[in-house]
Amino acid sequence: MTNRVLLAEDDTNLGKILKAYLEAKKYSVTLAVNGNEAIEFWKKEAFNIIILDVMMPLRDGFSVASEIRKSDARIPILFLTAKSLEEDKLRGFKTGADDYITKPFSM
Repeated sequence: MTNRVLLAEDDTNLGKILKAYLEAKKYSVTLAVNGNEAIEFWKKEAFNIIILDVMMPLRDGFSVASEIRKSDARIPILFLTAKSLEEDKLRGFKTGADDYITKPFSM
């Protein structure tokens, strides 16, 4: 079984770097550049994990996670974001995140 990752990151350079890194580690990565696109990919494809930026156009990562959690409580959701305040982290976990990693980060 292929490990499928939904990566939602609006910074195109970072998104490409993360996608290439994960693919080098043998993951199959679908890259969404905004929150609406992330939801659309999630509805159409099966993923093993979802990695979300918080600050994305059209729909933020918190609302994407909330939408996914309405029908899927099991898929791991990881926030990878520059929003590092404790209140942001708490909100991330309240929306269903399994982990919350702040930028900058180490691969």
